[in-house]
Amino acid sequence: MLANIGYIFLISLLLIFGGWAFKALISIAQGKPIELNLKNPLNLKARWPKETNEK
Repeated sequence: MLANIGYIFLISLLLIFGGWAFKALISIAQGKPIELNLKNPLNLKARWPKETNEK
């Protein structure tokens, strides 16, 4: 049981770092600066609209 959790953690880290490296290679190929956001490493965005207080 504990080994399975360790493998899930290891695979998750591998995918996150691989995604960072892939995004960095794409940025370098396009001539853009590499952006590293530690709070949102996968650059995920909310799909629901933001509430506006206009009435």
